[in-house]
Amino acid sequence: MKRIFYFNITYGCNSNCIFCYSHNTLHNSDPHNEMSVEQFFRYLNDKGLSAHDRVIVNGGEPLMHTDIEKIFSGLIPYGCEVLVYTNGRLLTNYNLSGLNRNFRFIIPIHGYEEIHDSITRVRGSYKETLEGLEYLVNQTGCLADVKLILNNKMISEDPYGEKTLQAFDQQIIFNHAIHLTKMADTIVSSKNGCRTITNDDASRFMRIFFDYFSQRHVKIKIFDTCIKSMEWLKSCSLEVYEDSLTVYFKDKNQYRVMELTRKLMDCMTDCFLADRCISAVDEYKALEFFENKIYENLE
Repeated sequence: MKRIFYFNITYGCNSNCIFCYSHNTLHNSDPHNEMSVEQFFRYLNDKGLSAHDRVIVNGGEPLMHTDIEKIFSGLIPYGCEVLVYTNGRLLTNYNLSGLNRNFRFIIPIHGYEEIHDSITRVRGSYKETLEGLEYLVNQTGCLADVKLILNNKMISEDPYGEKTLQAFDQQIIFNHAIHLTKMADTIVSSKNGCRTITNDDASRFMRIFFDYFSQRHVKIKIFDTCIKSMEWLKSCSLEVYEDSLTVYFKDKNQYRVMELTRKLMDCMTDCFLADRCISAVDEYKALEFFENKIYENLE
């Protein structure tokens, strides 16, 4: 059995994304509702954390945690996989040179510079994120993933993805995988009048970006988006992730075992690829494409 320990270690964030997934987050550049280092490791030790497990460190913005370096260094001896979901803007503030390839940082990109900054609502956030990625790749031993989140602003202002792909050609660097997904409807996005893109647009852009990255032999993780433009998926052999999953959620005030059940969306009823449509939000899985093989894997 694969165990995943998912932590929201703080609910403060230095960005103010128009579709933020966490409506409990305060966007004022201060730590908020922060879990202590002692509480973090006491929970993991009580659960008997092992090298086979995965720890997810999230927020808010986890790098705003007062003792984030203690959390990272304290996880090294366990030998487990550590995923850090961060906007990447604060990475250059820390000495992460002691981290190894068990640590993987997943950093969102929302399009080219102008689109990215308008989504985060922080001018200069794109440049800070790119500086963080460059630091991870060139000065640490850990892995860096980019999560490309499709959104309506990208569709309307870069309708063929050309400017976004040019940014990847010239500016954006990473050393492990590209995540292809789309913006989800959230409490925050509803409040801001910002809706997710249609399946037709998601499918069209998925094909554009999939073709681009597959031709460059990049590992691709696909989830929470529409894959119907990839007709060949129906006939190809799909390796299924067979290990059972248990996901534990913990923040300062609560913990729970998460129920991994996905709602059947209306569009799946008559879709010929419904059995290969995967949600990382509800199932903690993704379709992964690498070296001409497609298989189920974890995000």
